[in-house]
Amino acid sequence: MPNIQTKELKLHKFPFESDEYLFEFIAKGIDSNESLIFTRYKEFSFFLILIQRKNDYLIKADKLSRVSPISVVQNALKAFSKAHNLVLTYSNIDPKREYSVQRSGEYLKDISYFVDELKYDNEIWVEIGFGSGRHLLYQAKKHPQKQFIGLEIHSPSVEQVIKQCELLDIKNILICKFDARLFLEILNSNSVGKIFVHFPVPWDKKPHRRVISKKFIDESIRVLKKGGTLELRSDSDNYFNYSYELFISLSSVDLRIRKNQDIEISSKYEDRWRRFDKNIYDIIMTNSINSLNNEPFKPLDFDKWVEFSIFKSKFHKKSMVEDDFFVHFEEIYPIDDKYGVVKLSFGSFDRCEHKYMIFNNNKIEYFPNESLPIKENLKSHKKIKEFIYG
Repeated sequence: MPNIQTKELKLHKFPFESDEYLFEFIAKGIDSNESLIFTRYKEFSFFLILIQRKNDYLIKADKLSRVSPISVVQNALKAFSKAHNLVLTYSNIDPKREYSVQRSGEYLKDISYFVDELKYDNEIWVEIGFGSGRHLLYQAKKHPQKQFIGLEIHSPSVEQVIKQCELLDIKNILICKFDARLFLEILNSNSVGKIFVHFPVPWDKKPHRRVISKKFIDESIRVLKKGGTLELRSDSDNYFNYSYELFISLSSVDLRIRKNQDIEISSKYEDRWRRFDKNIYDIIMTNSINSLNNEPFKPLDFDKWVEFSIFKSKFHKKSMVEDDFFVHFEEIYPIDDKYGVVKLSFGSFDRCEHKYMIFNNNKIEYFPNESLPIKENLKSHKKIKEFIYG
């Protein structure tokens, strides 16, 4: 991750600007030597983390609010350094290089777009964990009448595929950096023709993190059109056996099992394993039903304002645990007596949200504000509101 280090730092008064970046406020952790610097650049908003160590200062990108492309953060660190005339003792950013910010809004969308603005004029095909994008790009170019959605959390992969979309003039791909285990819940019922899950991480030691689960399969059946398919492709014996048991446990299912079969386009990952004669498994489930429409979403909003000092007086790190969800306040970062930031996690035990909650400008909001209003999150949000408002 981009970072810089310096022996001496005398902070400007916030807010201040440098090279088109607005450094809006700093929130200082109570139980740590870590501070959050809220930063804006055009449509991007994110935190930089400032850590005061024994002999120096570290300023780095924040993983939780990270943005793409990473050049936005690299330039932010350069602007911060310039504003303070820092003498750097370490930097993994080339001071002479201009980090260009590619405009990726045509392809890269946040989760709110898919909740509020996604059009269902064309049949949707979804690829989960597209990696290098070879399969996604091939399918999108071959089927221009389909609307493709690619899900990937690895930023370099996202940036690489956006560049290829621009070079190949592909217009029917939308990309979202979001947890695939949650994403399907926002799509309309009977709207998807195909779901591709090619070579997911097996997570043998953390099976709760696997994409394929009973809930994921149920959601796939709901969003798939009648005759639509969910296609799992894996090189893992364990993952194949685990997934097969889930599929076969359904009361009624149309399954096709294949082994070491060629497909139209293979990934770089698959090509590597082919050279080592590793087995490749396919499970293809065809949907045979029409599903009921899903209920409209309720936003995760805060309807009243309270000053941060009120929350701070009640703050504790003990988790609030219920049968199917939890809330855990991890750390608080006051800006002043009235405003501040809370780091928290909440939602389902195996698919939780990691967020900040910002008390600022007389309103409370989650940040990044890409929280899905699914059942566990709605229950957690209600619990959080009860805690805040008493």
